Amino acid sequence: MNHIAPKSAPVETEALTLMVGDRVLLDRATLRVERGEVLAITGGAGSGKTALLGALAGQPLAGVDMAGSARVEGRLLIAQGGQLAPRRPLALQVAEVVGHHLGLDLRGALRRMADGLDRMGVPPAARRFDLPPEQLPDSLRWACLFAMAAAVGPAVLLADAPAAGLDPTVRLRLLHRLADWARADGVALILAGRPEDGVAGPADRVLSLRRGRLLPYEPPRIAPVEPMEAPGTARLHARGVGMAYPLAPGPKGEARALTVLHGIDLDVGLGETLALLGETGSAKATLARSLLCLPPPTAGAVVWMGRDLAAAAAPPADAVGEDADPGGMRRARRDLQPLFPDAAASFDPAMTIGDQFALALESLRPDIAADRRDRRIDEALEEAGLRPDTALRLPGGLGKAEAAHAGLARALLPEPRVLIADEPAASLSAEEREAFLDRLTAARDRRGLALVMATDRYLEGLRDAHRGMVMLSGRVVESADAETLRTAPLHPYSRAMLAAALGERPALEGDAPSAFSPPGGCALRRRCPLARDFCAQAVPPLEEVAPGHHVACHYWDTALDGGAPFLDS
Repeated sequence: MNHIAPKSAPVETEALTLMVGDRVLLDRATLRVERGEVLAITGGAGSGKTALLGALAGQPLAGVDMAGSARVEGRLLIAQGGQLAPRRPLALQVAEVVGHHLGLDLRGALRRMADGLDRMGVPPAARRFDLPPEQLPDSLRWACLFAMAAAVGPAVLLADAPAAGLDPTVRLRLLHRLADWARADGVALILAGRPEDGVAGPADRVLSLRRGRLLPYEPPRIAPVEPMEAPGTARLHARGVGMAYPLAPGPKGEARALTVLHGIDLDVGLGETLALLGETGSAKATLARSLLCLPPPTAGAVVWMGRDLAAAAAPPADAVGEDADPGGMRRARRDLQPLFPDAAASFDPAMTIGDQFALALESLRPDIAADRRDRRIDEALEEAGLRPDTALRLPGGLGKAEAAHAGLARALLPEPRVLIADEPAASLSAEEREAFLDRLTAARDRRGLALVMATDRYLEGLRDAHRGMVMLSGRVVESADAETLRTAPLHPYSRAMLAAALGERPALEGDAPSAFSPPGGCALRRRCPLARDFCAQAVPPLEEVAPGHHVACHYWDTALDGGAPFLDS
C-alpha cells in the first residue's frame, strides 16, 4: 500500500528571533503558512515587519542578527515602495525578471506578463510596456509589480507595504485581486503593512507584530465612545463656493481656468463636527482651505457670524494700517483656526515654538497682556499633550507626533470657535493617530468647538462626527448624518469607501479621473457598477432622498447586476 506524505507548508519558522544590538525585533516566533493562504502581518513604524520579511526572503537587513530557523520555498519579495528601475521601459524589466526565473524570451515573458495583468484587472488599453515606470500612474505601477510576481509564479510571495500610498478604494481592489490570484494558484502570500494600510482586508489570517511578538490582531475602534451632543445654531455657512485656478492662455489667446470646486453649500453649527470625506482629487482639502479663505474662493460666499469672509479677505490695494483689515478678518482668523497635514512644515524652522506662539498671540489676541502670554502658551501646550518646555524647542527638533500636537496647541492658542482640519494626522502611525485624535476631540468637547475634518479615512472621519459629506471631483455626492454614512450609504462611491475602510473589495474599477480631463456627466461613470448611457449626459444633482440625506446619483436605487437593489433595507 502506497502512502503519500502530506506536502509540507511552504513557510515554516521555529523560534525565529531577530535582534538589532540589544533590541529584540522578533522574539522566538513560530509561524506556518499553507499553500493558498493569505497572511497579513500588521505593525507600526519600526515594529520589525520589514526585517521579518527580509529574513523570510533570505535577505536579512544589515545589522540584524538572526537565530532560530526559517524554511521558505521558492520565494519572491516585493520590497517596500515597490520600486522598479527608472528610465528603463517596462518591457525590458519584465523580460529580465520573468526571463531570469522562467528562462523565457521577450515574447514569452510579455505573454506571461499579459496574463498577470489580466489577473490584476488591467485592461489591454492601459498596458504601456514601452514606458518607464516613472511615467505610469502609481496604481498601474503597483498592478504591474503584482502582475510580474504572478508571471513568475513563486511558491511564496512576500509583499512589504503593498500598494501603500494609493487611495483606499484603489488599494483594496488591487490587494483583493492579488489575494485571489494567490488562492487560485496555491501561493502562500504574506502581506506586511501598518494597520491603516488595509492589508488585513483580503487576508485569511491576521497577526500583529507588537513588542517583538506575533499576536492576534485587534481591529481599530471605529464607533464613537459615547453619544454626541446635538450641535447648536449654524454660524459658518458656505453658499455656492467654487475654486478655479488660472491656466496659461489657449492657442488663440483665450483665458483658461481649471475649476476644481463646484458650487458647494454647507452649514456648520456651534459644537458640530462635520467630516469631509474623499480621496485624491476630491477637492476636500480645497474646500477646507476655502472656508478659511486660504486662499479665498473664486466663487460663492463663506459667511461667519453674518460676515462674508470671501469679500473681507480681499481689502483694497491701497489700504494700510487698520484699514488693511476692513472686514474684520483678524477676528475671523482668531475664531477659525486651521490644522495642516504637515504640521512641522507649517512652522518657521528658525524660530522656537514659543516665539512663534507669542507672535500669534500678539497678532490675534492683542487683548492678552505681554506678561500673560507665557502662561497662555504653557496652557495650550499642556492641553495638546505636550510639556511646557516644548516652547523652547525648534520645530526641527520635534518628532512627527510632537509636531502634530504642537500644531493643535497653536490652533487652540487664540481660543477659537471653529477648527478646520486638513488631514492633521496624515503622517502619523495608527497609535499616534489615535492619541492625536483623542486629544483633538477632548479639546473640542471641553471647549464646545465646531470641527470640520477633511480626510480620506472614511470610518475614522465619521467616528466622532455629527454629519459627513462625501466628495468626488469637486462635488458633494452624498451628505447625511454620520450614523447613516457608517451603516447605510447610498451613493456607489460612498459604499466603495465604506467597503475599503472595512477591508472589503470595493465595487469600483479604475482610478479617479484627472481634473484636467474630467469625463462628461457623472465623474464616477467610468468606474461605477451602476453606470448607464444617461450618466454621460448630465451631472447628477444633489437631491434629498430622505430627511437630511442627500445623494447625487441618477441610479442610486437601481438593482445591481440583476440582484438586490443597491439600497440596504
